[in-house]
Amino acid sequence: MLAPGWLASLMGAFSPQILMILGGALLVFAADVVFVATRKPISSGPAKMVTLADLAWVLATPVVMLLGASWLSFWGHVLLLDVALLVAFCALCQWRGLQRQGAQPEQGTAHD
Repeated sequence: MLAPGWLASLMGAFSPQILMILGGALLVFAADVVFVATRKPISSGPAKMVTLADLAWVLATPVVMLLGASWLSFWGHVLLLDVALLVAFCALCQWRGLQRQGAQPEQGTAHD
């Protein structure tokens, strides 16, 4: 959102307005992630939704790269691929955290 014109020119024939909208949407998503991550204990439902959203981003990236191939420059492809790899790593870490959280007994429950 800070330099949409520069980033749009780096990515190819891209509209800076699209990047501004995407940046705003990602800020809202980041606020949601912070909210979910700061709850004690972390609720698995919202955490799973964040992980699924990250997986959707990763799966949508090759589609965007194929459909937007004529608009994207070489560096646009590189940036999209880099972001997808970073998001995939985050989704993997989130999934592993959810698996660990599911393996631990719930706090505050009585055991017979």
